[in-house]
Amino acid sequence: MMLCSNSVLSRLLISGSALTIRNGGGVQLSASSRLIHHNMLMMNAVSISDDDSGNYKLAQDPSELFDVYPSPPTAAHFNSIIRPDWGEEFFPVPQPTGRVKKRSQVHKDGDWHRSMHLWIYQPDSANENVRVLLQRRSPIKDTHPNLLDVSCAGHVNAGDDILETTMREMEEELGGNGNIKGRYSLEDVKNSRMFTVTSAIEGETEKHGKYVCREYQDVFILKWKGHVPMESNDFSPMVKEEVSGFEIICGQELINKLRQGDKEFVPRSAQYIDALAIVFGC
Repeated sequence: MMLCSNSVLSRLLISGSALTIRNGGGVQLSASSRLIHHNMLMMNAVSISDDDSGNYKLAQDPSELFDVYPSPPTAAHFNSIIRPDWGEEFFPVPQPTGRVKKRSQVHKDGDWHRSMHLWIYQPDSANENVRVLLQRRSPIKDTHPNLLDVSCAGHVNAGDDILETTMREMEEELGGNGNIKGRYSLEDVKNSRMFTVTSAIEGETEKHGKYVCREYQDVFILKWKGHVPMESNDFSPMVKEEVSGFEIICGQELINKLRQGDKEFVPRSAQYIDALAIVFGC
């Protein structure tokens, strides 16, 4: 299986040839494909009672400050990959407005802010596929609790650099056992950046109520550095309240489940999923 390089993907995205939206039709999943579960009972150890403010603040800090970004040009640009024709205000990266707000207010008011997504994969030549690391979000997260998500994700705090944020989040969410430290350089992360996509999602959690999450998501796709198969127990968070556990899934099954809108996964837009499919060769 040939994975698409970031330069090739960039050309496809800019030309628009990679962004065909697929219509309807359920995709049948292989009966032999299955998720590899790791430490799924961890989530039960995290209390979500009404007086659990301490654990909540470990999972996210409602007072952390985010730069506010302009809304995409039109509503049609929501849930889309940023392209050159959006203009210099958005491409190659969106420019902040100069306003800064607390996380809690940003998610309440629906302000656009910035985050990073890092997907870690390992080629699986025997099955002509790839193996992709997923994290299961903590049950006390203020958005999408308990759902399966990208390998590593995090908000970019006000004034912070996207690459340094990605390095920090990778170590915090995946490297609690020391397995990430020194494995990747800042240059590795820089070269793994693939695209930026807008995401506008509204939801509600039992504990935290309604939220409106509107993000510019910088997406990085990084090959696992290792000579043996990547396993879910290779990873652990520094703070257990942030991540409940890890799972590994084959790339094709991941794409199928995202396209089907599987309720166990954080939802992604059609353009995001199509771009992942190109990179993973699915």
